[in-house]
Amino acid sequence: MVADPPYRVAYVIGELGKGGAEYQLYELLRHLDRRRFAPGVFVLAPGGWWVEPIRALGVPVEELPRRGSADVRRLARLRVALRRFAPHVVHTILWSGNSYGRLAALGLGIPVVIAAERVVTPYRAWQVMVERALDRVTDAYLVNCEAIAAWQVERKRLPREKFEVIPNGIDLGRLPPFSLDRRGARSAAGLRRERRLVAGVGRLDAQKDFPTFLRAAAMIAAEFPDVDFLVVGEGEERAALEALARRLGLGARVVFTGLRHDVPRLLAAADVLALTSIYEGFPNVLLEAMATGAVAVATDVGGCRELVTSGETGLLVPPRAPAAVAAAVGRVLRDPALARRLATAARQRVEGAFSIDVMARRTMDAYLRRLDATRAPATVAAA
Repeated sequence: MVADPPYRVAYVIGELGKGGAEYQLYELLRHLDRRRFAPGVFVLAPGGWWVEPIRALGVPVEELPRRGSADVRRLARLRVALRRFAPHVVHTILWSGNSYGRLAALGLGIPVVIAAERVVTPYRAWQVMVERALDRVTDAYLVNCEAIAAWQVERKRLPREKFEVIPNGIDLGRLPPFSLDRRGARSAAGLRRERRLVAGVGRLDAQKDFPTFLRAAAMIAAEFPDVDFLVVGEGEERAALEALARRLGLGARVVFTGLRHDVPRLLAAADVLALTSIYEGFPNVLLEAMATGAVAVATDVGGCRELVTSGETGLLVPPRAPAAVAAAVGRVLRDPALARRLATAARQRVEGAFSIDVMARRTMDAYLRRLDATRAPATVAAA
């Protein structure tokens, strides 16, 4: 094995904003066995929601902000930082982290280089070429669902044997208590107790396709006078979405909450989460909905079908299909027994398969297996 523990692990990520990949990194760091691993985080943008919480764990965070629109010197600064940290493992996350991190690691003699992709996203041809070139210096890929592994192999022609699927985890102890009666949670969240809720959660951008959510909401509102709607999140499409809601006549029945840091609290108050994304990885918000008792209605894209078994733990619908979303949500709202059955089965699935402890243990095991397989000494080469 390479040297003796603790093994230094350098995490390279583009930003530490309020996103799913960033949350999973925080939870991994919180559960990492510090007797075996000494982590450090290198982020390619300053600030971000998770910077201080990660530092509060005792994990150093080095911020490497971009200086100008094309700052190639940031790559050199990252390389210097990695050489100084001398990691045994480099674990890069998402496109910018994956590209910058692996390029910066070239020639440093780092024993294990791992890249993590978390979403099925359209890549440009030049990005695919970069990924294929960097495969030669990549020991493994960690992905959170089979859909991403299949997409990476098909689209980028990367070797399937390098991929390991480790699903996201969730800390049930940090969530509101599970309850089939949503009224108490609505009162606790300052919402109208007797008004049922359908929530949409995510960045207000093209991927999440909130126009489909709003068009479905207008159809649902016409049939169910006791149902309101929450749009939880912020993004560049907010003004256009608010205008669309007005044109659809939703009025006060839809509330745009903006960015919230208590999403599980809001999901505990919702009867249904409607996820209308046109592409996804393994969405954390689905895990949170299933854990807190909001019935999941999700588009059948990416890893959603690996979380939701339609008719058993939620309902799947085609993307870009407002009528299908409205029909599925209406089915849940119309049938309380179905809603209870789906919510209960979803909670049981999360408890059995998607704990944070399992995610962290499997990630640490992935590090150790690859460190065991290396024969090079654990030293980082001088520049």
